[in-house]
Amino acid sequence: MTDPDTTNPTRLFAAGILSFVLIGLLPALYGVSLPHYTRAFALAEAEAGWLLSAHGFGALAIVLVGIAGPRWLNWRLSLSLIGGGAALVAFEPAWSLVLAGAVAMGMGFGLMTAIVNRRFLQEFGSRGPAMVGLVNSVYGIGAVTSPILFVWAGGSPRAVFVLVAVLALALIAVVQPSGRGLSGQAGARLLSLRQSPALIFLFFAVLLEVAMFGLGPSALIELGTQELAAAKLTSGFFVLFLGGRLSLYWLSRWFGPGWLFLASLAGTVGLCVLAAGGVAGPGFVLAGFPVGTLFPTAYVWGANRLGPDPRLSSAMIAACQLAAAIGPLILGLVLAQTGIGALFWIVAALALGTGLWALGMLLRLRDPVRLGRQPG
Repeated sequence: MTDPDTTNPTRLFAAGILSFVLIGLLPALYGVSLPHYTRAFALAEAEAGWLLSAHGFGALAIVLVGIAGPRWLNWRLSLSLIGGGAALVAFEPAWSLVLAGAVAMGMGFGLMTAIVNRRFLQEFGSRGPAMVGLVNSVYGIGAVTSPILFVWAGGSPRAVFVLVAVLALALIAVVQPSGRGLSGQAGARLLSLRQSPALIFLFFAVLLEVAMFGLGPSALIELGTQELAAAKLTSGFFVLFLGGRLSLYWLSRWFGPGWLFLASLAGTVGLCVLAAGGVAGPGFVLAGFPVGTLFPTAYVWGANRLGPDPRLSSAMIAACQLAAAIGPLILGLVLAQTGIGALFWIVAALALGTGLWALGMLLRLRDPVRLGRQPG
């Protein structure tokens, strides 16, 4: 295996950027594809949402395996899983096999995020934190692009999943192996009650994010938006989603992460109420900005609370993937009773409840708002 000291920074950068654009294609593509699968396999709306959960369970499973640090979990394997899974989904042989393809893509997705973030942080030296921020930002480029590709393909996801498969397999040749395996730690110490809310806030941040980009397009259609128009609105949502994440580069210098998380929840509540109250398209698109900031702010706040123990870092990643896995199942059960058009009211209620709890924690912990530009 290639020695890590011989890593080519340019090749690592190119592979990382292209890989994150690739995985960015998936979340929005799932969201705009659900109506297609509902028709193609005569599914109930809740059953179509299983596609999102299959992806989430795949990502959760690979993260749990990765805690042990087996060296065969590598970047090229993640691309192979994404490529094979996308090809299976594109072929659409049966709904069960489409779900199997989503599990494989989820495994590749989870493995990719863990490996690329770690390698960028370690192998770019002092520039590592900035490079991690950059590679995570370009994820939004893929998210903006996939609904546009979906529209160009005439509203069928098959061609886009074929493209994902081809790109994933082509990228295998670009990746340069690293001699540094996933660093796992045996065992995991228990969280204290004082620390556990950090994981709960992270869980709800990801749950709200998955609900909006995964089920939001279907909710728009239920509320009267044409299918291709919903795909275009989804692309607009991800433009603001990307803008929200990029804005944190500046906002985080002025405000503490806990207060930024609270502001993200407040914005999500307000814009989801707007969407639910009759201004569905603009409300959904504008919600992309606060929704895009939910995960990063919750993650940084949680990391500050939990400390540097890598086992607790793994617990944070697992909380995210658990939300991505079971969130759509829980929401599907609720929406089966209310109708998917009620999604925005439900997201607003969840964000409001989470926000009130977060406000209580901030006041109890006396977290500073930290007005004023920070150095760096």
